[in-house]
Formats: sequence, structure tokens, C-alpha cells
Amino acid sequence: MGKGRWSSFINQKLQQSKLSTLMVTCFIAFNLLLVSVVVWLAYQSFSAVTFAEISKARLALLNESTRRGFDFITGVTGTAYGLASNRELSNLLEKADTGRLAQIHQRREVSRILDHTMVVSEGITSIELYTDVFNEVTVTMADRIFPLDTIAHDSWFATLEKADAAWVPLRENESGQSLVGYAQRIFDSRGGTVAYVLIRLSRADIVRRFADVPMVLDGKVLLVDTAGNVVMQMGRVDPVEENVQRDKNEASKIQETGEAVNPSSSIVDSAWIQEHVQPGADGYEVVSGQPGGAQLVLYSRPAMLQWRLVQTIPVYTLLSPLRQAGWQILGIAVLGLLCSAVLAYLFVRQIIRPLRQLIKRMRQLEKGDFDTRVQLSFTEEYAHLAYGFNHMASQLTTLMEQVKDESRAKREAQTGLLEAQIKPHFLYNTLDMIHWRALDYEAKDISRMIVQLSKLLRIGLSGGRLFIRVRDELEHARCYVNIQSERLPFSIQYQEQIDPRIRGCYIPKIILQPFIENAVMHGHPEEGTLRIQVLMHEEIGPHENIVIRITDNGRGLPEGWKLEETCGIGVRNVHQRIQLYCGKRYGVQLSDRESGGVEVTITLPRIETDEQLNLWLDGEK
Repeated sequence: MGKGRWSSFINQKLQQSKLSTLMVTCFIAFNLLLVSVVVWLAYQSFSAVTFAEISKARLALLNESTRRGFDFITGVTGTAYGLASNRELSNLLEKADTGRLAQIHQRREVSRILDHTMVVSEGITSIELYTDVFNEVTVTMADRIFPLDTIAHDSWFATLEKADAAWVPLRENESGQSLVGYAQRIFDSRGGTVAYVLIRLSRADIVRRFADVPMVLDGKVLLVDTAGNVVMQMGRVDPVEENVQRDKNEASKIQETGEAVNPSSSIVDSAWIQEHVQPGADGYEVVSGQPGGAQLVLYSRPAMLQWRLVQTIPVYTLLSPLRQAGWQILGIAVLGLLCSAVLAYLFVRQIIRPLRQLIKRMRQLEKGDFDTRVQLSFTEEYAHLAYGFNHMASQLTTLMEQVKDESRAKREAQTGLLEAQIKPHFLYNTLDMIHWRALDYEAKDISRMIVQLSKLLRIGLSGGRLFIRVRDELEHARCYVNIQSERLPFSIQYQEQIDPRIRGCYIPKIILQPFIENAVMHGHPEEGTLRIQVLMHEEIGPHENIVIRITDNGRGLPEGWKLEETCGIGVRNVHQRIQLYCGKRYGVQLSDRESGGVEVTITLPRIETDEQLNLWLDGEK
């Protein structure tokens, strides 16, 4: 019911709308849909391509930042190598077997060398020397020299036993400044190991190394070690994510100071890095479903330490300029749509103008102004419409004139019919007077002929009707036979065999008399008596028909006689009237009988009621 009501409502509104409104509305709707689809597809395609290019550019910049940020490794290794090749330091460590005072002096000199190296080397947290040379010397001031037992149990010390130098992970000391270190052997003149120098680097040192690297502060940057653990975080957090983590004071403090990051509060944690980041390769990936929205995660190639940078940038921030360009394109598209709507309205108005002129002329035609005409338009379709309207108006004018002429002729025919009705009335009265005068003179044969002639005329005229009952048609035929019997020198034997069920049916009038007349005039029977037989019965079949057969014992049809070529008026008239009123399926057929004479077969439709008769006369059957 709901769909039906909506459908009827829409149809009603469409029927009440103007064609110009519908055309402009459809044009605007189609253009709006087309522009929306094109802009959306173009924006999606352009966004995908641009996002990929921006990601590649950011990844290249992150790789450059990683390379430049870890350039300090060369300086650290150079400092360690400088200490290991320092001849003064080597000599001081080899002469440590002298007296106690000399060892104290040597230890102070070694500390001085380490302090000097610490001062001239930038970005180093501390330089420490591990040796057993000065184990017997008691010091009152803390220096940078420690016994080997201090590092002998560290996990990285075994690795250093197999190499001259190595980068080693360090435990945080009490100040929390140690992060990574570089250990270097110091050899004596005999090639033996006399000490180990350890250069420590803190998080603050590494952060300072990346402070001047471009784009590091764009988004959030994680420093990841070889095992994929997040060592520290640098840069700014996205405002959306910052609001989510506003109540995490500890994480905020860590972020500001460059300390370790709680992995649970980050978009990308150690587990994600270990799962998605390929060893030795760089790349990028979009991570969605985070509190701050979709994030672009870029990871660089590992540096010399096999450490890398992982940068996270909100996609919303990354595509912000692209969105602004998209809104500008959308605005231009809307402006173009409005301009096209105005142009469409003007164009449709120009197109609809001939139609409005045609409607105006049709209304004038409805009011009876048949002289109105439409000017031919500039388009072929409107020209056809205008020509058709003008032709229709001309035809209507001609038809109106014809109707007037036919009405005038009809009035004249009706007047003539009234006058003609007076003549049969006068003829009937005259025949009746002759009938009674013949009776006065006792001329009964003349009286009978006049009576038969009077019946013949009344049935033949039958008030102007085209169809009469079967019984009236038979009466008309009998009257004709009786009249001819009085005047001809030979006798006429007339017989009828009629199905009682069809006596009340309608048939065209005066269809028997012409064939009986042909038998009387042209039969000339050799035996001296003309036998005429009329048979009527109902034909059973797909159509209910009446079949009439008229036979005689005359001479038969002339040789080569055909109904279409006959010059006689009566037979052809009956055949044409039957086909005119009843159709081509019905009509008259004539043939010679084997026993002599002619057989006439007339096929007619069975018409029983006045309603059926009216349908046949109106051509609806």
C-alpha cells in the first residue's frame, strides 16, 4: 500500500509539473550525480597517488635523517682509537710496576688524559678506563679508572674478548644516563691487553644528535634498537592522541625529557615493530583503528649500530593540504554546476517556447478558431509538429465544410423522403380504389392481382428498412409468384421448405424475388410447368449461418456464365448488398443442376434480435 501510494503521488506530481521544470531538474540531478562521482573518483585516485608519493618522500627523508643522525658514531670510534693509539697513555700503563708514589702519579696522568679527551670530544657522556694496573693504589678522589672485575661479569665482555673494539649495550647507572657504549682494547708494546677504554653515550647525547635533523619533529619519532625495542621517543604527539593521553602524566614527562616510552601508550610498540618491520629493510604502512585516527608508520634502514628510526604521522595531518585542494575543486565543480544549470534553463526555455506556442494555438482551436496556424520552428521535430498541427487544422476546416454540406444534403434528403412517403400513400389509396371498383364489376381476378401488387409494394418499401423478417421476405416472394401466375401462359409450381426456427430471423429484403424473376423470365421449362423450390435451414458450424437454396427446372445458366461478369442488375445487386451489410464471408453462388435448371445458394448470418441487427448495421460484427 505504501509503495502504491508513493507511486501514485509521484505520478500525480509529474503530471502536474511543467516540461521545462522536469527537464531542468533532470539535467541538474544528472550533472550533480556525474560531478559527484567524477570528483569523488578523482579525489580518491589523486589522494592514493599523492599519499604514496608523500610516503616515499618521507621515507627517503627518514633514511637521510637516520644516516645523518648516526654520523656521531665515526667521532666516537675516532675518540676511542685516539686513546688506544696514545703513546703517552700506553707508556703510563706499562710503567705501572714502579713504586707506590709513581703509580699514584701515573694514575693522575691517565685521569688527566681521559679528562682532556672528554673535554675535547663533543657529545660523549663519559670516558672510562678499566685496568688492573692500579689495583694496589688507593685513591681519595673519584676518577675514571676502574678495575676489570667491574665489567668482567657483563654479557658484552665476552664478545669484546674476541674483538679489538665493539659497540656494547650498557645498563643504566644510578643517574640513568647510560644507554650505549663503545669499548676499545689498549695494547702494550708487546701486544698484550693492558686496559679497556669504554665511551658511554646517554639518551640526551643521542637526542642532541637528532635535534638539527629536518622533519624529525614532524609527528612522533621512535628510536628502535637492534632487537626492535623502543628505546626513546622524539618529536611532537598529534593533538588528538595527546588529548587521549592527557591524564598519563608519567608518559608526558618521559616524552618531554626524552626518556623511555611506555609501549602501551604508543600507537606503535615493540611487538608491532618486531612483527611488521623487516630486518635490514625500510618501508611504510598505514595503521588504523587508533585513538588518533589512521597513522602513517615509516621505518628507516638500520644504521651502523643496526638501530633505526620509526616515525608515525597522522594521515589527517599528512593529507590536510590535499583536502584543502579537494574542497577547492569541489567548490569549482559546484560553481560550474550552477552555471550549467542557468545555461540549461535558458536552453530549455528556448526549446520549450515552440511547444508553448503550439499549446496556445490548440486552445484557440478548442474554442472554434479553425483558422489558427503555427509558425514552423528551427528544429526538425518541431517543424513536423507544426506541419501536423497546421495540416490537422486545415483538415478540420475541410471536414467542417463537408459536415455542413452533408447536413444540408441530409435535410434535403429528409425533405425528399417525406415527399416520397406521400407518393406511396397515394399509390396505395389508388390501388385500393381500383380493387373495390373491380369488385363492383365482379372482376375478381383483377382484384386479386391488385391485392398482391399492393402487398408486394408494401413489403418492398417496408418503411425504408434494410432488413426484414424471413416470413415477410417469403410473403413478398409469394406475392410476386401469384402476380406472375396470372399473366404468364404457363403454370408455376412454387414450393417452400422452411426451418421454423429461422422464420423470425432478419435477412436483407428482396433477395428471393430477383432469382425467382430470373427463373420465370429465362427458365422456359420444356415440360410446360415451371417448378420453383425455396429451401431454408440453419447451418451448424463455427458460425451460425442461414443457408437458402432456390432451385428451378429451367434451361440452366448460359455457357461460360460468371457472377462477376454478369450484366444483370438484380443478381449482382443482391450479392453486393449481402457482402456490404454482412461481410465478404457471405454472398450468392449460382450453379447448374445435374437434373437441369439452376441452383442458387445464399449464405447469410443468423440475426435474431434487433440488438444483433444494429451491431451488423453499425459494422461492429
